[in-house]
Amino acid sequence: MRSLELLGQRSSKVTSSEIKGRSFIATDPESLTVYVAFEDEQSNIRVAATNLAPGDPNAFVELGRCPASAIVSLTFLADLQVVCLCTYNGDIMLFSKERFENGDEAMEIMGSVDSGIHAMCWSPDQDLVVLVTGEKKVLEMTQDFDTITEFDLHIEDQGEGVQHSVGWGSKETQFHGSAGKEAAKQKVDTSKFGTSDDDDARPRVSWRGDGSFFVVSDIDPSRSARVIRIFNREGTLQNTSEPVDKLEQALDWRPSGNLIVSSQRLPHRHDIVFFERNGLRHGEFTLRETKDQVQRVLEVSWNADSTILAVWIESVSPNGKLQKTVQLWTTKNYHWYMKQHIVLSQDRDVTGFAWDVENAVIAHVFSSSGDYQRFAYTWDVYTSTSIDESNSGYVAVIDGSQLLLTPFSYMNVPPPMSSLTVATQSDVQYVAFGPQANGLKIAVLTNQMIQLFDLPERGHGDAPLIGQLALPEITASNETYAKNPIRQLCWISESKLVYCQYDEELQTDMLCVASFTLGNEALTVSASPLDGHIGRIYYNATTLDLIAEGVDGSVFSIELDEDMSTVNRIEQFPDFCPWIATARVGVTSEHTERVIVGLTERSKLYINDKLISSEATSFFLRGTWLVFSTTSHSARFLALDSAPLQDLKLSDEAGDAYDETSRRLERGSKIVMATQHKPSLVLQMPRGNLETISPRAFVLATIREDLRALNFRSAFVACRKNRIDLNILYDDSPERFVENIRTFIEQVPEVDYLNLFLSNLRNEDTLVTMYRRGGRTADQLTAASGVENKVNSICEAVRNVLIELGREHYIQSILSTYVRSSPPDIESAMALLSELRETNMAAAEDALKYTIFLCKAASLYDVALGMYNFPLVLMVAQQAQMDPKEYLPFLQELKNFEKYYQRYKIDDHLKRYEKAIKNLSMAGDQHFDELLDYMQKHSLYHVAIEEYAHKKQQKLAILEVYAAHLDFTNNFEEAGIVYTMAGNSVKALESYRMAGCWREAFSIAKQLKYTEEEIHSLAYDMIEYLKEKRRFQEAAMVARDYAKDIEEVVDCLLKGSLWKEAERTSYTHDRPDLIETHVKPGLVEGYTQMDDDIDEMLTQFHKQSARLVELRTKKPEVSIENPMANDESLDNIDMFSDTTSMYSQFTRYTNASSRVSSVSSQGSSKSRKTSKLRKKEERKRARGKKGSVFEEEYIVNSIKKLIEKASTMQNDLGNLIRALVPFEYVEEARAIQEKFEKFIKELEASIATVFVPLQLTVSLYATLEEYEEAKNNPKIIDKPVIAKVDWKLQLL
Repeated sequence: MRSLELLGQRSSKVTSSEIKGRSFIATDPESLTVYVAFEDEQSNIRVAATNLAPGDPNAFVELGRCPASAIVSLTFLADLQVVCLCTYNGDIMLFSKERFENGDEAMEIMGSVDSGIHAMCWSPDQDLVVLVTGEKKVLEMTQDFDTITEFDLHIEDQGEGVQHSVGWGSKETQFHGSAGKEAAKQKVDTSKFGTSDDDDARPRVSWRGDGSFFVVSDIDPSRSARVIRIFNREGTLQNTSEPVDKLEQALDWRPSGNLIVSSQRLPHRHDIVFFERNGLRHGEFTLRETKDQVQRVLEVSWNADSTILAVWIESVSPNGKLQKTVQLWTTKNYHWYMKQHIVLSQDRDVTGFAWDVENAVIAHVFSSSGDYQRFAYTWDVYTSTSIDESNSGYVAVIDGSQLLLTPFSYMNVPPPMSSLTVATQSDVQYVAFGPQANGLKIAVLTNQMIQLFDLPERGHGDAPLIGQLALPEITASNETYAKNPIRQLCWISESKLVYCQYDEELQTDMLCVASFTLGNEALTVSASPLDGHIGRIYYNATTLDLIAEGVDGSVFSIELDEDMSTVNRIEQFPDFCPWIATARVGVTSEHTERVIVGLTERSKLYINDKLISSEATSFFLRGTWLVFSTTSHSARFLALDSAPLQDLKLSDEAGDAYDETSRRLERGSKIVMATQHKPSLVLQMPRGNLETISPRAFVLATIREDLRALNFRSAFVACRKNRIDLNILYDDSPERFVENIRTFIEQVPEVDYLNLFLSNLRNEDTLVTMYRRGGRTADQLTAASGVENKVNSICEAVRNVLIELGREHYIQSILSTYVRSSPPDIESAMALLSELRETNMAAAEDALKYTIFLCKAASLYDVALGMYNFPLVLMVAQQAQMDPKEYLPFLQELKNFEKYYQRYKIDDHLKRYEKAIKNLSMAGDQHFDELLDYMQKHSLYHVAIEEYAHKKQQKLAILEVYAAHLDFTNNFEEAGIVYTMAGNSVKALESYRMAGCWREAFSIAKQLKYTEEEIHSLAYDMIEYLKEKRRFQEAAMVARDYAKDIEEVVDCLLKGSLWKEAERTSYTHDRPDLIETHVKPGLVEGYTQMDDDIDEMLTQFHKQSARLVELRTKKPEVSIENPMANDESLDNIDMFSDTTSMYSQFTRYTNASSRVSSVSSQGSSKSRKTSKLRKKEERKRARGKKGSVFEEEYIVNSIKKLIEKASTMQNDLGNLIRALVPFEYVEEARAIQEKFEKFIKELEASIATVFVPLQLTVSLYATLEEYEEAKNNPKIIDKPVIAKVDWKLQLL
């Protein structure tokens, strides 16, 4: 779909002599020097070169001349920095620009071949040269012209690779259609094959692009026909071409190596034919000639990248003279297109043609008037620049004198076909679309005139010619530029064209503004010189921007007045961009600015001077979107209205599955166009076929536009067609949808469509989870308020409208609103069906069938049964085709029960136990025993108590059973309370005793009038229980109040470290003897225990602190990276099982380098996430085994617990030393106070060094997100705080 467009032209005068013979051109790709060799009128061969004239590098200066015959070859030798010239009489000469600059003779004769040289060609690496002499011998020589091999060209041998037929695939075995079997018997007499009348009878030589083979074409005297022979680099014959009648002299080997091209003259047509390396034919295409205009093929030439074939021809010009021109052909989808026809004005001949050796789209041309011209081409798609929705999306493809057009907004016709073909007067050179928004008018530039056509809107019908404009007449005043080809044609208004032409005298481009009127062929041209060379002129039919870009990247705005044009520089690209466009960037229409989008040949895409992408291959503007393809085989989408220019960018991070800014493409795909009318992007594959896709970015943009315009139906259809989640209809603007929900239903009245919408609803904001604009992540967005109740609110609103519009018509959708509620309100749906059943049985059955489709039939059966509606139950069972044996016996059994017992059975069957027991309670007292059993079975004690709250006898029985249940479950305290409520004090006392509730127990004991002995016995039981539970102070209270045992009281207080209280109690009850027997020994024991505890804590602290220092000193640099994140060897990771894994996190310390360790450490993404392995790892982390990767974290946590324990010990130690000193244990108190004080200071000093951020090892089973989180956020263990307590005794 791309056409070859002339971007730039430069011209230089080489000689004023008339050139008759063939000229040759060679280029130096390093210095960009151009060499031209031609034969002047005095039969002298002259060689001229550029970059020699001071101040004018494009001027040609003659290097030398020599009398000789025709030129055979001219090649620049990069190693020697000379140009090699070979003549027909056998001379080989080298011309050196360096010698010429030094004042020496530029020409050096290297040698001569007596018999003459008829053909010569250097290998691509220029190490070898092949000559064909006048004696029909082939010489292969080195760069220094030392002969390597010499052999006769015409021999009988067919070569080493000759094909031997064994009959398979022969003509006799082929199908011949209507010709029948007789065609198989016809033999082709190859002896009658001859040469073409146009053949110049000279040999040709060409090398393959890799230099491993060369081909020679010459007329074989023994056959009197031209034969092609293929030789390898050593000069050994490999293959000989199959016989071809009227094969001509043109010859070239495609650089890519797959085809050898030549020409064939047939009686009824003229073909360009192709051969494979084995000499067999491989297709052809026919030149576009007529009986009146016969073409003679002079030469053929491939460009550097094998994409364009130049066919140099001689034909009759419109003036009736023979003229030499060049046709440029390319192929896609097995069709050959003629993209350009280089026809020089004033009937000048192309006497020399050569492709640039490095830039594949630059052609060098030498004319018969002595002019050198350099044509720079590019590939471009001809389509309208209008971004209006009325644009039909026409794309024009040049094919000779035909223009192939297809409106992609309405159809996609695969090339080489098209929906419309426009025949022009001569070969098309350029196409410009008109300024209309619909893009239905085109201006076609041919070699002879400009033709205007009107296109049908949808591609059906003819394209009438609406005007013809003659090219400006060449006069003495405009000859310097008017004779050069028109470039960059733009149709900017109904009567005005803009283009540029190269001015040879000023050596710059001229901006030409041509005015015309339909019906008049004359053009009124106003030309003004531009500053420098123009590479591109662009006109935007929507924004009316007319800009020009210089070859240095400068961008100019062109303002046209009545009689003059104003050119102002507005932007500067870092490099020349062959493809440009204008757009508007900004969030709102009031704050937009014009920007220039440009794409360089090196795949850099710019907006103004801001680099957007370094891998773009093509781009297109659709509305407010910029879409471009990349070398990484993806399409990227940039919303120009999403941010101001300075913030406009695309994320380089890999997008998720819902990223609308990126889409994968087939390898090598390029954008043809994006239709403005519908969300389609047309792509062309490398082989030429087209593919139309609907990118999510375009689809969502269209849907959002429709929703803003309240065009719900269009948005709904687009979602359905492109598989967009229908939740977006609501999520795009919840308020707008709710306000216009009636409009939505009226525009989408189909029940099936409404059901589809309702069934897709979710409590989720799809603008956050799926359809995020601008490539933003879900973390950067916030879900809309009320999304957690979204489904219910929509269902309720839709249901209300549907009921108003007609309940019976929308019964299915109304049922959907009930079923889709969260949780599903199936009971309301069944109630609706029950109501409908009373009035319209058929409609109810149909609605029920639909409901069965939405829900499981068993669920509907259970709901209907739970409504105690037996007719509805039967209808569900019948419509669901349930087995009668499964439900009829049960239903018949239920009918035999009275009402509430029947409901009890139903609720019990449906496992609605609370309802069941309530119904059973209403079934009568005769079922009370069954109720007690049912209550115990399903633990429904609270429900039963509520139901029998006003029936005292039954309530007491329930409470007795409930209390027994609580006793059984060891909930003794509550059991005691329930027994008390039931009036069973004996069991209540026992439950309180078991619970340790001594206050309640002794209260009940007093109520039961226990004796003193029974009270004492109960008291000692309670004391033992409380001491076991370390409730020493309570035990002391029981011993004092109920056991009356002062020794036991003191003993309990001492065990509870209540030293002062023990002393007070002893003296209060006149038992000073207990001071010696109990208090002092208890103090000594408490002191000893406290001292041991402090020593143990000190030992632990010193040991763990030293180990922590050792770990942090010797520990290697920890890498949080996923150990296999960049391991390319893991293509078959699933073959490793969890049990074969030998990798562990100890590897961090052992520096294991085992390949198995690194490979098996990851496991598969599924197995490493199992909760079992995670729990196992957590247990290892909690143990903190020495040498493991968890040890550091374990030690820090352990020290933290130690500090917290020491902080809580301050009060206990203070109480102890205050009790020791009065009993004259001063030294002991002082020693333990000093020891603990020193310990506290050590702990305080260590906090700053111990509690630092930890770079911990991540779990082997962690996700990638967890790896990143651990890498970026080191774990911080909170520092413990030692409480400020005044525990010390100052006198110590």
